[in-house]
Amino acid sequence: MTVLYRFMTFVNGSHLFGAFKHLDVYVNDYEALYRHLFEQTVARWHGTFSTQQGPVAQHVRAYWYVVDSMDEWDLSNPRTRQYLFERFQEDREVKTRWVAEAARLHHAPDQFKLEQIAFNMCFDDFKGWYDKRVQILGGMNRFHHALEISSDFIEICRCGRWKLDLLRKTVTEKGLDVCFAVDLVGLRDSYDVALLVTGEADGVFGMDYVKNQGKQVAVIEFQRNGMAETRGRSLAPQLKLDADFIVPVTDADLLRAGIATREEAGGFTYREEAEAA
Repeated sequence: MTVLYRFMTFVNGSHLFGAFKHLDVYVNDYEALYRHLFEQTVARWHGTFSTQQGPVAQHVRAYWYVVDSMDEWDLSNPRTRQYLFERFQEDREVKTRWVAEAARLHHAPDQFKLEQIAFNMCFDDFKGWYDKRVQILGGMNRFHHALEISSDFIEICRCGRWKLDLLRKTVTEKGLDVCFAVDLVGLRDSYDVALLVTGEADGVFGMDYVKNQGKQVAVIEFQRNGMAETRGRSLAPQLKLDADFIVPVTDADLLRAGIATREEAGGFTYREEAEAA
C-alpha cells in the first residue's frame, strides 16, 4: 500500500528577499522555485528512512506571507509638518546631526533660524525617503497581484505592514511572523510535513506545537558558494535546533536549475524591497 505524505510550504517574504540579496541572484519563475525547494526537501527527507524507497510525497501548496501596507503620512498637511518638527526638536541625535549639516552649508543669523533650516533639510530628506517607500510598496503589490493571477499553486497572504520612523528613516515590519505561526498551526490537518522558508525564531512556538501533533518540520537554509549566511538573514539558532531537518540550497543550485540568474530580467523583483528595509 502506497503511503502519501503531504508537504506544505510556508514562506516569510522578507526572509526570501534577504536570501536572494545575499545570494546575489534574481528569480523570475517562483512556481519553479517552490517546486525545486520541494524536490530538494523530499530528497533530504527520504534520507531519513531506513528503506531505499521512501513514501510518496505530494506538494499541496505554498503560502507566501507578504507586506502590503505601511504607515501613511500626508506630508503636505501643515499639522503633519508641525508634529514632525516637534519630534525633531525632541530627538537630540537627529537634531544635532542636521543642525551641524545646516551650519556647514548655510549662514544663519541665530540658533532659532539655524534649527529651522536644519528641520527643512531633514524634512526634504525624509520626504524623498518616504516617497521611495511608497513607490517600492506599490511595485511589490503589483508584483504579488500578478503572481496571484498567474498561479493556482502559490497563495499570497497579505498580513504584514511597515511601521515607519521618518526622522530616523527606519522600517520595522509588523504582523508577518504572527500570521506565519498562526497558519502553521491552523493548517496542520492539511499537511504531514511543513517546509519553512524563514529565518525568524518567532514561529518556533508554532513549530513545537505541530511537532507535538506528529508533524515534521523542514527549514530551508540558503547558502552562497556553499557557505551558510553568517549575518543579516541567517537562520535563528533556535530554528535550527527545533527543525527536524535543514535543507541547504545554494546559489549554484538555483543557477544550475535555471531558476535564477545573475542579471535582472526586468520588472519588479524582491531585490527592490531591500531598499525599503
